[in-house]
Amino acid sequence: MNQIELKKKIREILDNIDKSRKLRESTESIKDELIDLTLRAEISEQDFYKISSILSTQSRSPLWENYFIKKHDCERVSKDENRGDFKKNGRYYEYKSSGYNQANSVHMLQIRPWQDCDYIIQSISDDKATTFVLTHAEMMLEMEKLKASRAHGTQVLVNNENIEYRMTLKIDSAHWNRWINKYRRDGDVFYNLKQK
Repeated sequence: MNQIELKKKIREILDNIDKSRKLRESTESIKDELIDLTLRAEISEQDFYKISSILSTQSRSPLWENYFIKKHDCERVSKDENRGDFKKNGRYYEYKSSGYNQANSVHMLQIRPWQDCDYIIQSISDDKATTFVLTHAEMMLEMEKLKASRAHGTQVLVNNENIEYRMTLKIDSAHWNRWINKYRRDGDVFYNLKQK
C-alpha cells in the first residue's frame, strides 16, 4: 500500500471509529436477547452470526456457546465436575468455537486432555457454523496430527498433569478436508451419538 492509500485508509478509520464503537456497544447491549430472537426465528441464524461478529472474541465465544447449548437443549455442567461445558444424552462435551480471523483458521484453545469428555468444535462465519464432533480419543489423536502446543505459558509446569493445549486447523487444507469428511455434523449434531 503506498503512502497516499495508507493516509486515505487512516482517514477512513478515524472518520468511522465513533460509529464502530457505538455499533459494538449497541450489539453488546443486546447480545443476550440475540439468542432468544434467533431461537424464535425472529432473526436468522446467519444474521445472528453476522451481528455477533462485531463483538470481541471474549464476548462472542461465550455467546456462541450459550446459543449452541440452548439450540440443542443441552444441560450445562458445573466447572467443579471438570467434564467440559455441557452434557447431552448422558455424554459430556467441551465446546470450542473460532471465527472471524484473518488467518482463515480454526483456533482451538484451552484443550484439557485430562477431562473425560467429547468435543464440539465450531468454525463460525457470516454464513453459518460448521460443526465438528469428536470423541475424546479422536481429539487426542488430532492433537498429535495437528501438533498441539501448550497454551497460556504452561511450558514451565512440566510436572503438572493438567496442562492446557492449543491447536490450529487451517481451513482449505488437507487436515480441513479430513475433518469435513470424518467429523462434520449437520442438523442434529447428536444423532448417531446416542447409542455409543
